[in-house]
Amino acid sequence: MTTRDLGFGLVCALLLAGCQSDSHGADSKKVETAEKVVVAGADSPGGNPFAKSAEAVVQGRKIYLSNGCAGCHGMGGGGGMGKPLIDDEWKFGSDDKTLFHLIRGEVPNQTMPNAIGKNLSDEEVWKVLLYVRSVYAGDASKVNWTPPPPVTPEMLAAANPSPADALSAGKQIFTQICVPCHGPEGHGDGPASVALDPKPRNLTDPGYMAGLTDRYMFELISRGGVAVGKSANMPPQPTLTAQDLGNVIQYVKSLSGTK
Repeated sequence: MTTRDLGFGLVCALLLAGCQSDSHGADSKKVETAEKVVVAGADSPGGNPFAKSAEAVVQGRKIYLSNGCAGCHGMGGGGGMGKPLIDDEWKFGSDDKTLFHLIRGEVPNQTMPNAIGKNLSDEEVWKVLLYVRSVYAGDASKVNWTPPPPVTPEMLAAANPSPADALSAGKQIFTQICVPCHGPEGHGDGPASVALDPKPRNLTDPGYMAGLTDRYMFELISRGGVAVGKSANMPPQPTLTAQDLGNVIQYVKSLSGTK
């Protein structure tokens, strides 16, 4: 082989390496772009980027419960102090983009507080919206979003395992439905309390709590404030079982040291 041939071969090898490097760079950009689409906000092309993920539905339920959405909208989305999430009535629209902004608290004149949604990441908002889509039970002809894949009851149950002891189980329920109004420590300073009148009770006040019987608290929590002559701001929790109610009552009483 001549020197000229060797030189030509070397040039070809360098050019090929350069092309492969450019191709690798382009592939990396594609990966980066794909990742950006996954965590994009309300303007994500094609709507919810997690729409076809059953696992994202389960994760969305975890977010729904751990951030206190059930306190207003109910454990299964059937409503309470907040509107039901399972029906086909929407005040501002039902498309993904609108509901993304609604969860964030960015829709003008909305009544739902933004204290929780504004602290969620884009990914968390999309996933909790996907869970909300999964419990929809309204008119199928009004669906203008990509329906999420079905998930089994076992998958949803795994997203919310119940602790073995009563006090821990009561704390879990309190975190899921009571914290938005009463706050994490029960002082009545939850993120939704700023918009409420009258303000939520301070559940750590031993003087007040000592005067409440278990029966009164059972009726108050299960049937709501109106049922015992109190404010409608205290929503009913009809999906809680008698055992759930006993557990959460035990935990609430522990906050003030009463028995």
